Amino acid sequence: MKNKGKFKGRCVSRIIYATIGVAGMAMPFADAAADDAVSSGVVKTAGDSKKISFNDQDTLPMTKNVVSGKDVENAQDGYADAIKNVAGVSSNNAKGSANDSVKIRGIQLNLFTDYRLNGGLPITGVISFPTEDKDRIEALKGANALMFGIASPAGIVNLVTKRATDKDVNTLTLSGNSFGQYGSAVDLGRKFGDEKQFGLRVNLAGSHLENGVEGGNGHGLFGSVAADWKATDRLSFQFDYENYRKDVVEQASVSLSPVNPKTGTIPVPRVPDPTNLLSGTWDIYHPRTENVQLRADYKITNDWKLTGEVSRSHSERSRLQDRIDIGNNLVSGWGANNVSWIHNNYTTEFEKVELLGKFITGPLRHELTLGVSSTDRTTTTSTINNVQPPGQQQNIYNPVVLAPPILPTGPLAYTLSTGNNTGIYTYDTISIGARWKVLAGLRETNFTFENQVGRTTGKTASPAVGLLYDIARDTTVYASYMKGLEEGATAPTNAQTKNSGMILPPGVASQAELGIRTTFFKGITASAAYFSIERPNAVTDLDTGIFANAGTNKYRGIETTLSADINRWWTVNASGQYLHVLQNSLTNINGLVPENTPRFVGNLSVTHRSPLVQGLTLTAGTSYVSSRFINPQDQGVIPAVTLFSAGAGYATKIGGHRTTFQLSVDNIANKRYWNSVTTGTYGAGMDRSFRFNAKIDY
Repeated sequence: MKNKGKFKGRCVSRIIYATIGVAGMAMPFADAAADDAVSSGVVKTAGDSKKISFNDQDTLPMTKNVVSGKDVENAQDGYADAIKNVAGVSSNNAKGSANDSVKIRGIQLNLFTDYRLNGGLPITGVISFPTEDKDRIEALKGANALMFGIASPAGIVNLVTKRATDKDVNTLTLSGNSFGQYGSAVDLGRKFGDEKQFGLRVNLAGSHLENGVEGGNGHGLFGSVAADWKATDRLSFQFDYENYRKDVVEQASVSLSPVNPKTGTIPVPRVPDPTNLLSGTWDIYHPRTENVQLRADYKITNDWKLTGEVSRSHSERSRLQDRIDIGNNLVSGWGANNVSWIHNNYTTEFEKVELLGKFITGPLRHELTLGVSSTDRTTTTSTINNVQPPGQQQNIYNPVVLAPPILPTGPLAYTLSTGNNTGIYTYDTISIGARWKVLAGLRETNFTFENQVGRTTGKTASPAVGLLYDIARDTTVYASYMKGLEEGATAPTNAQTKNSGMILPPGVASQAELGIRTTFFKGITASAAYFSIERPNAVTDLDTGIFANAGTNKYRGIETTLSADINRWWTVNASGQYLHVLQNSLTNINGLVPENTPRFVGNLSVTHRSPLVQGLTLTAGTSYVSSRFINPQDQGVIPAVTLFSAGAGYATKIGGHRTTFQLSVDNIANKRYWNSVTTGTYGAGMDRSFRFNAKIDY
């Protein structure tokens, strides 16, 4: 395998991590601006936020949800915790996992293409993305997701980093939870130079991890640098470096039972105690990620700008994937323990050049984007199944201590997967008069993909069309359609799949969307959208054991959001999604619903800003996820679940420093539930938990 040049960041990483310990010992308080704490966390739809990170998505016929403020600051469990209240977002794994996985509009985000740093670099999702250095998190849904080239039609999660501002930043943070987790962080920001042309933002964090599973602890480290240089009035540069890692015990999962031959269904076991460790303290997950991004912007004229990006992301992980097969022992809970040793390396190199301009032709006003991008991805995987001691058994209800597996020795065999795609694209948003906007665009993608089966090459033209009409100054209706490529799925590692770990070639996906967004009523922001998505459906054939595309899935849904300031003291936020999905296939899954796909998800929260105690904010909320089928054959169901949460925040000044305190509780009723079911295994929800943080800005 050709080994491409690596960015040199190892020494920097060691210095950053050594510094964390000193920073942590020096933290009697913690950060945050009082004004951010007083306001509730923000989940905005397109049209509400004028602060954007790249091309103005607010003027496009599609959906953007922005999460900022304390929702980002308080996300101890990474990005998925921050976006959990966004309409159409649902979990795709066990609660508290070291690597979160989410679905948007019923579709699981792809490991390689659907997470972006500052609107560019695709970063591989082997670990819960940290939020300490994030200014905001954008869920870009629908057609705009396909504007990134090979990507999911459901959405893109764009993580926008903090940058130095005109005001110095000196922030310390302490955080923890009721399970025993604790951590600290420091956030420093400066502008310097004769004309403040240089900017630097540094974030460091370290934590002892406890996710509620007894014995399932570990540690995590994070460091980042964001640098800015305004070289001239026209030329500027942005640089970002991130390095984060975890070493944490991973919980075992419970495999699906066999089909009952009399009923044709699979019995679902009762939920075991999620605090019991079913694997062992030897089952340590080791993910690492390093991201480097360099961007240049050159202002040609007041109306034309040229941007370029060169970036690289490298991730690796080693794990012992533990699955317990209880068979038909649903009452006793005894089953065979199956452990696979897996090691992955992922490298992505990304380049992009764009020309953006505004001009007028007769009565038409144009906002034009011309661009070319290239993505090179290399993946190596080594998997060794059944490394557990022979005949090892575990009980999911009364677990026993398990002997460690027999780890591989000597040279390892790796399978190689490579992918390259180059896209040339243009998009033009044309304003016609004061009320109409038309989007017209085309992307041509050339791709080459190679795995252990063979080589696939192709060329795809992806058209994009859209229309916006301002009914009134504060109300817009829109429609859009786009067709593009989506990254192929990865075969799961389980007993049913013979080609575990294989990455499938890209496939064609399309989406149409019709929506409305309004701020017509004072204090109320609302949006609604209807969408229709068609994409490849990859499943494991139960007869052959081969994971492959088996037709398509058709998604039709309605998505709504509402934010209402009742008065200066009360705010209500609500979001919901209704989804109808069917599999279209020549096999026995035709007309059935995909696994782990809820028909309805919804969130409701009420925030009260106390008029009696200045700086005190109280929040109560509830979330609902409807029942879900456990496999593509719809042979069983996990029940619907309703969860309740609450929180309190207090902003004040201590010694002249702005200080905030946040306390929240999840799963107030301490409900026992299945949180997800995917790739042949169940993921359990976690018991009631309390989380806190304290921040000081000095």
